[in-house]
Amino acid sequence: MDLDYSLMMGLDYSLMMDLTDIELKLEELEAGYKKKYFRKDTKREWSFKCHCDEKVESNVADEYFIVSITWKDPNAIGRRFCSKECADFYFNEQRNELLVERERIIEERRRMREVYEEAVRKFIAIKEKS
Repeated sequence: MDLDYSLMMGLDYSLMMDLTDIELKLEELEAGYKKKYFRKDTKREWSFKCHCDEKVESNVADEYFIVSITWKDPNAIGRRFCSKECADFYFNEQRNELLVERERIIEERRRMREVYEEAVRKFIAIKEKS
């Protein structure tokens, strides 16, 4: 087995950067989950449609929930939801995707470390024989 150490270190560094990116996205997701209140002092009433197809109007509802994810759309204000349950569903779905990706990266780094350690053992064995 021909093992290129610099290639493996480059791959590991890339995976570490991906892992850091996932961690930052998880933090951003947590920070972007907010309960908001409709302002009652506005001249115009406004509304939005939740992903559950419920129309939420500022003159009827007191509050709504927002989940901001700037890595998906940097210009987006955030997704608005009619209730905590709807927001939780979306939030958990996004968080679970990130957690699955994080576990995939961790497993890939573990497997790469095993390959590297096996190569080192073989190299030492060959060196000791000569």
